[in-house]
Amino acid sequence: MRRVLIIGTGTVILLLLVTQLLLPGYLEGRVEDRLTKGGGSADVTLNAFPALTLLADSGSEAKVRGSGLDLPINAGGNKPLDALDGFDKVDFEVTASTAGPFHVDELALKRASDHDPYTATLSASVTGRQLATYAGGSVGGPLGGFLGGLAAGAVPFSDATIPVDVNATLRSDGGRPAVQAVNGTIAGLPAGPLLEALAIAVGRSF
Repeated sequence: MRRVLIIGTGTVILLLLVTQLLLPGYLEGRVEDRLTKGGGSADVTLNAFPALTLLADSGSEAKVRGSGLDLPINAGGNKPLDALDGFDKVDFEVTASTAGPFHVDELALKRASDHDPYTATLSASVTGRQLATYAGGSVGGPLGGFLGGLAAGAVPFSDATIPVDVNATLRSDGGRPAVQAVNGTIAGLPAGPLLEALAIAVGRSF
């Protein structure tokens, strides 16, 4: 009986060691594949102990560095931040990417601990031509209203750049991003709907 117990305990310990070594890399690869579905490159690090908690979207840190990504700002989903909410620390940064009609120089979504709200920072640009082309599709809700207002204030098919330089504090309301405070506007329009849409796009990548 004692021998069986020792063998059983050893087997469990061995399985835990194997999963600790192999599971994070496997799940990191899956997130990288989702992020780069439209092109670009991404490096993802997921930390958790034990690593098995990652299967429940839970861990100590989720870190992403990406470039050349295509983020769908019209992505839906009931609880898009659920996967990120399970991590104590979130550190997401992408550069030289696109989000709908926007060219993204830098986008960051971060949280220092599970007790803190998220902070979102966006440096990007868009032109009237890009807005007019993107308006050919249908985007509803607050984001659609924001894009419509932005397009209405731009010269149609103009290549003049509309700069975007904003940051915000967001909280997760049952898995959905909700802007608490925004610093900066885009052509005089509140940037909250765009930042919420980007947070949804980031969350759905997990």
